[in-house]
Amino acid sequence: MKRQISMLLAISLLLTALLSGCGSKPVEVSAPEWATTSGSAGGFSYEVPADWTTTADVTGQGTTIYIPANADVNAGTSNVNILVQNASGQKAVSMKDMKSTLETGLEAQLLASGFEKVENLKVEELKAPIGDVCVVSYDTYVSGTKFTQKQFYPLINDYIVVVTSTNIGDSIEPSPEDVAEYIALTLKKD
Repeated sequence: MKRQISMLLAISLLLTALLSGCGSKPVEVSAPEWATTSGSAGGFSYEVPADWTTTADVTGQGTTIYIPANADVNAGTSNVNILVQNASGQKAVSMKDMKSTLETGLEAQLLASGFEKVENLKVEELKAPIGDVCVVSYDTYVSGTKFTQKQFYPLINDYIVVVTSTNIGDSIEPSPEDVAEYIALTLKKD
């Protein structure tokens, strides 16, 4: 009986170590089925679909916005954008604090920004070669139109990086969510 308990404890400790990342290999990123090219923003590089192009930054915040090559910007299109801001000397927030902030305050912030409602708010974690990435997804509504958004926040010292996918339901391929995740997974400091 003692041997069985010792064996279960050993297996439990091994699983805990593996799941917590102790001694784990770096995260490997497999190439998508679509062709990619390099993009860059604020001293970082990453990969995006080869046939996506950049468009004018309408946010005024210095974001790089990617759209499918055949998209009609005037009619509106799903897109992915990346914002990089230098926060020199600032330590990255912990995953626990980031998740807590998003879970407790994001919905109110979005509603205060003019969205009519927020649904399906979910906060998760992603392991990437650059480090931990906090991921939040949600649906917002403006004038009755649904926007599905997914944001990736790589937790990096000295920088604030946000990769945002906005899907308006126009069935573009690859999906904005897949493109944004791939940017987060291939992100590296130049």
